[in-house]
Amino acid sequence: MSSIEVALVPTDTLLRALRVMERRGTSLLPVVGEKGGLVGLVSRAHILAAWKVDPLLPVALVMAAYEGRPRPGSEYPASW
Repeated sequence: MSSIEVALVPTDTLLRALRVMERRGTSLLPVVGEKGGLVGLVSRAHILAAWKVDPLLPVALVMAAYEGRPRPGSEYPASW
């Protein structure tokens, strides 16, 4: 079994995600939950698409937008 060397948590911002990607030279990062289990992936393309809304958005919102989950009461569109 392999371990995840670098991962984000759902509350990490787009800004942090992009910085980690640039530092690691990757365009895809795993997102892990409280117990360390994989909850999703976030790509550079997804981050850049949502960047214009707000670079301080949490990656969880971007992941939700691409999963098509409804976000009641959110001011952000379902897709970026």
